[in-house]
Amino acid sequence: MSALAIRSPAVAFVLSQGARIRLVIEAYLARRAHHRAVRNLSELDDYLLKDIGVARCEIDSLAYGSSERKRGHEHDMG
Repeated sequence: MSALAIRSPAVAFVLSQGARIRLVIEAYLARRAHHRAVRNLSELDDYLLKDIGVARCEIDSLAYGSSERKRGHEHDMG
């Protein structure tokens, strides 16, 4: 036997506002993490970046998760 839960419009409004606030906080934290990654990678010298296979011009796209980047020599095959 299942119970039917009836919510008032006020409760539904509060729950939806809570979900929106959670999304805003998650977006803010993700943005801070991206900025931190860009800052940390930017502080590395060119030799270290080369060792890990990253060009300085790729730092922003890597931090924000761009899928356009090809790793290694995949594009040289053919």
